Amino acid sequence: MKLLISQILITSCLLLLGINVQAQYAGASFTTGPSRMEILQVDNRELSTMVYMAYTTPNTDNWNDTSSWMNFGDKTFILIDGSSKPYHMISTINMPINSEAENKYMMFDRRNQRHQFILEFEKIPNGKSFDIIEDVNNPNAFNFYGVNYTPTDSTSYVDINEFIAGYPVKEFGRFAVNGNTVSYVKFKDIVINTVPFFINQYGKYYNMNISVQNYSNKSVLFNPNNVSVEGYKFKKTSKNDNEVYISEPVNLELLTYVEYDKIVKNKQRWNNFWVALGEGMAAYNAGQSYSTTTYSGSAYTSSNAHASGYVGNTYGYANAYGSSYTTAYGQSTTRSYNGAAAYAAQQRANENYANYANNQRQIREQLGDGYIKMHTIPSETEYSGYFNIKHKKIDRLLLKIIIDGEVYPFMF
Repeated sequence: MKLLISQILITSCLLLLGINVQAQYAGASFTTGPSRMEILQVDNRELSTMVYMAYTTPNTDNWNDTSSWMNFGDKTFILIDGSSKPYHMISTINMPINSEAENKYMMFDRRNQRHQFILEFEKIPNGKSFDIIEDVNNPNAFNFYGVNYTPTDSTSYVDINEFIAGYPVKEFGRFAVNGNTVSYVKFKDIVINTVPFFINQYGKYYNMNISVQNYSNKSVLFNPNNVSVEGYKFKKTSKNDNEVYISEPVNLELLTYVEYDKIVKNKQRWNNFWVALGEGMAAYNAGQSYSTTTYSGSAYTSSNAHASGYVGNTYGYANAYGSSYTTAYGQSTTRSYNGAAAYAAQQRANENYANYANNQRQIREQLGDGYIKMHTIPSETEYSGYFNIKHKKIDRLLLKIIIDGEVYPFMF
């Protein structure tokens, strides 16, 4: 609903701003500012100032489609030469606004890609040079100094629809919901939301919950075969006497529904075995009863002996005496079997096992119902599900989902 309302409001604004328009692009320039950025025209309208801009991505060999992005902060403002009064940015057209509450970025797909957009500010005085300040303390921010332009009347305003036609925004963003971070990629009429978790359920996994919202006027296909993941670890090394971090790829295994269901089935089979064994032993022991008797006893014995005779020419004799005292201890155990108790215990064991096995089946069914599968998403509907990635120690995870031939990348 928010998306539809936003579309209606934007369309209304475009219609209002597009009155008496011509495709005339007056020149504008700035003294210092970001490279590869252009200011094409500045229109002072009745209630606001529109700055028409363009950016082109570098044409470099080390292009990385996961790191090239841009946005403007919500605190961006204009300063008029010779004045300290800030003219705040009101809105943007075709460019995400980044804020503390919602991180939003324009994502680029290729080298030498051009993108045109518009910044709208509180109305500034005519004919004055000015600065556009995103963050004066950040050297990497979009700060433009010494902007000069040629004032134009209402008949030469830029046609906004024409200006941004052919430059769709692929927007990546994040926002918080009850302590969890939701990431999304929005392109044209498709929005994909993702929420990652770590789980330990029948194994350790990165668990990806996704939803695909189709606001287009046609059906689109979600195909699990068009989902891929890449892992990276950062390694610190030295380069030109400086410490730098390089990324090393890590192979990650994304489990299909069939693969994960097989893991769940096997683990549940073993769980059922041990539960059945435990319940059976408990039932068997319930029918057995034991009684133990302890006993002890003692005995006394004595003896004596007498002997005499010659040893050489000497006659002699000898007497010997002896005695012993012995005590013995012991136990005896008697086992008895109660058939009725054993039967009742076995019935309880069978019931417990049946409940456990049924609960396991329900868990497996629930896990299977939510796991992503091939699915056609009709217009104005949504498809949601999850999938698991086998856990490995990594520093970054890149997820790519392809819908209708377009790549929707997520970096975690």
